[in-house]
Amino acid sequence: MPLAPRPFRDVNFHRFLLDLRLHLRPRSNQAFIWHLQLRALQKHGYATGTQPYSVAAINFEAVTDVPSPPAVLDGTGISVKSLAPPPNPGPLKSLTQHNELFTKWRALLRDSSRLAVETDFTREGPAKGWRSLLLVDKVEHRGDLTLWSCLFDYQARINGDLGTQKVWKALWGRKFLYDVESPLAPVFWQTILEAAIRSDDSKFLQSVYVYSEWMYATYEVKWPRLYSTIMTHFLRSRQHSQVLQWHLRLMPTFYPGPEEFAEILKQFASETELYRSFTLQSLYILNPNRQLYDKLVPYLYARGEAGLAISWRDVLIQRDDVPMLPVPVRPFLRYLQGYFPKRSLHPKESAAVSQDHSFAEEEEVEGVGKEVPDVSREFFNRVHGETFGISVKNYNDSLGSKWFASSWISTNTAISTVAALGIKQIGPLSLQSIALREESSEGVSKRINQLQAHGITVVDSNYLRILLYFVKVKDDELLFDLLQSDFHPDVFDDPQLLARLLETTMDSGDWRTYRLLLAARIIIMQKMTRESANAVLRACFLNRDPRGLFRALDDMRAMKIGIDSDQADLIFQSLYDQVRVNKFRPGSLETTTFYLRVCLRLVSMDVPVPVACWRQLLQSLGKQGSLDDLENLCLELVSLFTSSRSSSRPGFMPVHLDDIPEPMKQPLMGVENLLGVYVPRDLPNTAGLHPLHQIFDTKMIQSLVRWAFQATLVQPPHHKLLPARAAAAPISATATDGPREPRDFHCGRAVRLLSLLRDRGVYLRKAQVAKAVTNRLVDLYGTAVHTKEDLHRARANNVLSLPEMKGLLDRAWGTSLGLLPPLDELRAQVERRGRAKSADNFAYLHRMNKRPIQPRLLVL
Repeated sequence: MPLAPRPFRDVNFHRFLLDLRLHLRPRSNQAFIWHLQLRALQKHGYATGTQPYSVAAINFEAVTDVPSPPAVLDGTGISVKSLAPPPNPGPLKSLTQHNELFTKWRALLRDSSRLAVETDFTREGPAKGWRSLLLVDKVEHRGDLTLWSCLFDYQARINGDLGTQKVWKALWGRKFLYDVESPLAPVFWQTILEAAIRSDDSKFLQSVYVYSEWMYATYEVKWPRLYSTIMTHFLRSRQHSQVLQWHLRLMPTFYPGPEEFAEILKQFASETELYRSFTLQSLYILNPNRQLYDKLVPYLYARGEAGLAISWRDVLIQRDDVPMLPVPVRPFLRYLQGYFPKRSLHPKESAAVSQDHSFAEEEEVEGVGKEVPDVSREFFNRVHGETFGISVKNYNDSLGSKWFASSWISTNTAISTVAALGIKQIGPLSLQSIALREESSEGVSKRINQLQAHGITVVDSNYLRILLYFVKVKDDELLFDLLQSDFHPDVFDDPQLLARLLETTMDSGDWRTYRLLLAARIIIMQKMTRESANAVLRACFLNRDPRGLFRALDDMRAMKIGIDSDQADLIFQSLYDQVRVNKFRPGSLETTTFYLRVCLRLVSMDVPVPVACWRQLLQSLGKQGSLDDLENLCLELVSLFTSSRSSSRPGFMPVHLDDIPEPMKQPLMGVENLLGVYVPRDLPNTAGLHPLHQIFDTKMIQSLVRWAFQATLVQPPHHKLLPARAAAAPISATATDGPREPRDFHCGRAVRLLSLLRDRGVYLRKAQVAKAVTNRLVDLYGTAVHTKEDLHRARANNVLSLPEMKGLLDRAWGTSLGLLPPLDELRAQVERRGRAKSADNFAYLHRMNKRPIQPRLLVL
């Protein structure tokens, strides 16, 4: 027997229901047997209160059409009134059907024999000898969706989608069911629609559409969720042509409205395949609504998909779909303006970024999304007050709380009025009054978001932290204990008073208040824990205690305690001062390694490290010849800014304030204790301000190549001759065999490192790398006169010919075309540039009254 689909497997029965089977045998004998069975059951008390049908068990030929519902018994055996069915739900949230919803047909749910008869719509099976009309064919049951749901439940449980299609054909032929309001209607119509979508027979779905048009044309009722279900199916299955065809077919009658249409687009907007096929854009163009900017673009940006957000923004702007609410789109527009300055903004976008007053002139529904201009009425009041000698009247939290608590005006109006007056900050009493008008933590959360959307903040206090924590964990009981308590918000800022109140409530046995104060104290201690942890971190760092410092960092990471900006700035400034890039001392490498470990610990805690710190660490390692650590750090940096696992916020990467563009930095100047911002990870690495682009610029690429040549060629070659010869094997056609690690390529290890960085997403131009390598080849093979002894020593230690060196570097680059030009062209270029450089070096030495460095004879 096939499994039933989910909607009809979840029918719940709250008590035992006697099932008297209706077998199609000779009526007289069967009726007599049932009569005896029923009498026996009643005698032993098993049938008390259960009567599946009024007369069905006694006389087969007198089956009544209206079953009497079984009584619900309480614990004493006294019949009580059955529970009323729940109210009609809105959107379909659950596919579970409770038997109370079937009202008078509840008994029929368990009568499988009778259901087999009633669902034999063609009368070719169990109903072939049935002398009466089927229940669905009787006039008094026409349009009874509950009866159809019973039959549908049976067929779906027994035959699955085939049973659904059987019921649908019977319903299609009769055409008198159009109820979409009853509690069973959402699941009934939705299950039929989903079966039609799954069916291989396209006529099934076509018949559903025709029936839905008949329902609307005849009774002006719409098939529930018809548009969203069909469109979601074809979008998910990537049937692009079907998407557009069904959109054009359904839109005139079943268009769900801008909100639901926007939700469908948001659901699939991140699908790159749908965007590239122009399917979603076509849906948008054919859509009558043109106000999707505020819904779609901020949604994609918040997911870290800034590339798709920009692409959609271009499509929307072309059709004059501009932002209407400045606050939701402002982070995206600042990102766009900062990292892509050549892109021109629409006037409405520019106004949203600059907080232009043009937005304040447009009334939004209930004041939601209205932006208060910087030059507010409060500003004018202050100017006029100074002119006429009137003292400034600051915001009164006590008076403001009465305004927000007034039942004469709605909360939306109260917030909009305060925003229109130019008030930027309210106190905890006002927040308490706003929260008390809500019924749950979700409502309080929405009000807090509404205040933020209007540019209104709340004074920082322990009361605010406690309230926000209860809202975050959705602890409604503690939240409303806090809001309805008699404690003034200032009480929670006084630890000593709070401790005395804890003792008092414990002595008095007021456990409800004691629990509230205890929870508040624990939340307050989290702030104290952060302050203490940062103090320990600062002490360990200033006392040069590496073991204590790393232990403190590990503990803070394990307990998810953040680092204050002051401590981070102290570490970074000390790095600038102590990590040397020249004039190295005996302990310079240990100092560099220490700060490298500290920075990596900070990164693991989502603390952004400035690009300047990374560059200084790279320079220090490279100039000291620590190439292994240098290469590992380069690969770690690429993983930091490209891997989604390197950040606690998926789709974003933490970037230090010093490394973000000015349009993003300027609005954050007044924010306290801010370490950096999260930037979408899909920011193209070709962007000039991408952290990887800032780290691996042209100068750094040249330095990496130079450090590799110096570290491998300045030392005597007797211990490196064999590795150099082995690495200089001719380049293969695929460049995939042989050594892979940078250290296996001798003086070409920097080229190998750059090829690994390229393969992992760093933007590197081949010509840029080739130029840096050619400069080193000119020093080795083309220049006869050197001004530095290290270059002369490297030339003397080199054991590879130019063809061997070219093969080594081409192999290190890892592509079939190689890195350098053909050998003849390369040799001519090296000789030409070498002669010019030798002449320049000779002229320099002559001006400085120095003699050319004499070549040294090395014993190999």
